[in-house]
Amino acid sequence: MFYKIYCQDVKSDIDLSKFGIKQSEISKSSNYITLEFVHHELDRTSNYLNHQTFSDNDFGYYFSEKIALFEILSGSKIVIKYFNKIDNDLIHTLLNYPFAILFNQRKKFVIHASCVLFNEKVFCFCGQTQSGKSSLSSYLIKNGGFLISEDTCVFETKDTDICVLPSYNFIKISDEVNMYKNISFKDPINFEKKIKERRGYILDNNKFHKKLEKVNYFVYLEWSQDSPKLQKLNNKISLRMLQSNEFISFSKDNAAFKFKVAADLVNQADHFIYSRRKELKSLDSFLETFPRKIS
Repeated sequence: MFYKIYCQDVKSDIDLSKFGIKQSEISKSSNYITLEFVHHELDRTSNYLNHQTFSDNDFGYYFSEKIALFEILSGSKIVIKYFNKIDNDLIHTLLNYPFAILFNQRKKFVIHASCVLFNEKVFCFCGQTQSGKSSLSSYLIKNGGFLISEDTCVFETKDTDICVLPSYNFIKISDEVNMYKNISFKDPINFEKKIKERRGYILDNNKFHKKLEKVNYFVYLEWSQDSPKLQKLNNKISLRMLQSNEFISFSKDNAAFKFKVAADLVNQADHFIYSRRKELKSLDSFLETFPRKIS
């Protein structure tokens, strides 16, 4: 079976449709990505630490405790050595860090971020796990926006612009965020091994934006004890913030390429830090604050 993920053809013998990924025609390209699922004994991975990762141009791996050891080969294949069963936790983990390593091998720029088209502008919310990327993205989607990518953003050059690739039609948020103001996504997908307060949702197909887009605003999310504050960044700080959100740490193989892409993205878009208290009304505050800041 073939699927389309991040605009790439992906071959998998395991059904991925539960995560909103639709089957596509058999790929006519020889550059498709292959997923291979192999059962593996957990005790054979005792020398790995949870979330341990490595990547160069030919080989990479990501180890997720109780889930799998993912081996990534030359930007063309991911071998999923799963420990227990093929379940929601396994597939969701696969679609993030292992794919980030694979795209790094393909010399694409990859960051921790969620991306939404809202009011004809593209917002890229950057930050580490539980920084609120998906919460703000879901809030904008509920207010008329469209999902482009959640948690992992992959960039490539299109003509003279650097664009973000659409990933797949799925978002993962807490029950609290989902029910905020009685506007909620339906039919949750549960996870057993990950943060249980967060569930996954397949969005309506018309809420997923399937085209490559140039990002207008990068917003770096921070928690604070103070009132919400949106601060525009200069180029030097923007470059540092963007690089700090890369999925893959420094590698001499891709250093020059990644620096150039990051520098181009700094010049191509406006960059902000949004700091706020860890409370739901900060979602409203973003929509109240941002238009005033850019006007």
